[in-house]
Amino acid sequence: MPLIESEATLIERLRELFHTQLQSGVEVGIGDDAAVISASKSKLVATVDMAIEDVHFRRAWSTPFQIGAKLTTANLADIFAMGAKPKYLLVAAAITETNNLDVVTELANGIRSVADKFEVEVIGGDLSQGEKMSLSITALGELDTNPILRSGAKVGDLVYVSALPGLSAAGLAILGRGLDRPRYVVEAHLNPKLAVPSALIAVATSMCDISDGVTTDGSNIAKASEVDIELSKQLISNAAGFSDLKELADELNEDVFDWILSGGEDHFFFATVDPKNAKNELGVQIGVVKEGKGQVTLDGAIIQKAGYQHF
Repeated sequence: MPLIESEATLIERLRELFHTQLQSGVEVGIGDDAAVISASKSKLVATVDMAIEDVHFRRAWSTPFQIGAKLTTANLADIFAMGAKPKYLLVAAAITETNNLDVVTELANGIRSVADKFEVEVIGGDLSQGEKMSLSITALGELDTNPILRSGAKVGDLVYVSALPGLSAAGLAILGRGLDRPRYVVEAHLNPKLAVPSALIAVATSMCDISDGVTTDGSNIAKASEVDIELSKQLISNAAGFSDLKELADELNEDVFDWILSGGEDHFFFATVDPKNAKNELGVQIGVVKEGKGQVTLDGAIIQKAGYQHF
């Protein structure tokens, strides 16, 4: 059994784990009352995400490494969705275990596995003991141009996703049945992989991270832009990976379009693009923007099943 560690010992361990040479702007990092970063002429972009045991994850399914990596992915996706570059993370965690060094180390390693990939530095945070594990991460990024907002969609724009969503929802369905195969599908839910949507950032009129599902996140853009978004089953069916996903859905007696449109946590990107900028490198075209007041439809019909709702 690992020894019970003091807060000072844990902080020193985290200082060692998160020590990097990635950023030159950090004047004071982990270990003081607060971090100090150098001011920049760029715009500061900030976001925060929280994950709570038995609400956002289950310890029976997810390791601390996966929990840390997944929430870091969610945070960085929000920064990229604004067209910004993530720079720093602040992490606050509540841990249930009294024998906590191994858990904290694994959680930190999961966070760092994603942070290092995108050259992002953890500069501080907080630790506590709790009845259930919880994790909150604040991400700070920089932006040298105007942000990409949800309110920028225009009638006539094409609707893209950076990749076909639904694999995370499929993984959740498999875990819910007490299974753990196909493993790559389960991993898509437990530890989704993030790719910078560089091509979309360059041309998007509006964009958001797909965290709560295409329908919910698309509706956020539609309402903010005061337009309707009409999705197409045919366009979605033409996407790479659709046939494999449909085959798995059929095996589990699930509706593949529920996974694609209402499942979340793939952390791909939903964007609208002026037709003159259309190209295959943007991802998968799944619809068009039409006149309206905030609805998302599939082949003209309102989608009845919403994505993830927090309340």
